[in-house]
Amino acid sequence: MSGSDRRPDRTSDDPDTLHAEFDWSTVSPSVAIVQTVAIAADQEAIELSPLIETLDPDALDQLFSHSSESDSAVSLSFQLGDYRVTVTGTGDVYVHTGPVHP
Repeated sequence: MSGSDRRPDRTSDDPDTLHAEFDWSTVSPSVAIVQTVAIAADQEAIELSPLIETLDPDALDQLFSHSSESDSAVSLSFQLGDYRVTVTGTGDVYVHTGPVHP
């Protein structure tokens, strides 16, 4: 996966959550989200519903463009299809693959 420090993996404290780390200076958050959700869904990214149907990818990228410092507190959580996604300013993308509770 381009721009990721390591292959996405399940978090030890929640096996229903896929976690990937990215460097926002080399890959945009919108691309990182699509790549990680595609892995979680076991599909090609092209097979997923377009991200723009859920949120504005340009606004998302802009939100995180200046938040790559290690102490950045910026984060965003949203529903993308059947998945709950959380993105952090430090380059983490979490995709919850289990049942989503309101």
